[in-house]
Amino acid sequence: MKRLIIVVEGDTEKEFVDKVLSPYLYAKGLLSVNCFKIKHTKGGLTKYQHLKTDLINCVYESNVLVSTLIDFYALPKDFPKYEEAKTIVNRANRLAFLEKAIVEDLEAEKGKAFPNLLPYIQLHEFEALVFSSIDAIKSLYSNEDAKFNELEKIMEAHPNPEDINDKPETAPSKRLKNDQLIRGYNKVNDGIMIIEEAGIDTVLRKCPRFNNWVETLIEKVKE
Repeated sequence: MKRLIIVVEGDTEKEFVDKVLSPYLYAKGLLSVNCFKIKHTKGGLTKYQHLKTDLINCVYESNVLVSTLIDFYALPKDFPKYEEAKTIVNRANRLAFLEKAIVEDLEAEKGKAFPNLLPYIQLHEFEALVFSSIDAIKSLYSNEDAKFNELEKIMEAHPNPEDINDKPETAPSKRLKNDQLIRGYNKVNDGIMIIEEAGIDTVLRKCPRFNNWVETLIEKVKE
């Protein structure tokens, strides 16, 4: 069985992997899950090269599967085939194209195949997962702290939270914070707490692309 390494964008994603995803993967039989934030940056994914450097440092390790957890929203424009990807209308297909482009970029530079590299880009951003359960939010916040009606309208309009769009004013994180859907929303503390309350099974059921990534991780680690 392979060791799993997940390179993540920031504190929120690392907290999620450590607290929520890793226990789930261990319960599914995985033996080793290691997660770390992109290095050489003051926070977030600002340049593709930073991510690339970390991936190269990982893929040469023995008996590993290397993946990523980064946001499609505000993806750096220096990503391989970024401009070409913009012509793909379907967002899920666009992300699959970009994920493949990462692998092709590393393989072209190093002159060898990396079957142990499985990049994943979250549609549209990690905070989409927070919209998986209104019941979880209601159990954690009062009417004074959360705008339940507005949250329910968004969830009803987007049965798949991953479809919540990525415009600067309407991305999931912007809705939560700027619109004060949850008063004083902090993506690390509140976001993880809501997802923990909802339960990973609910998130997987509501977010098919995320679910497919998790299932693929489990399958490939066990190969």
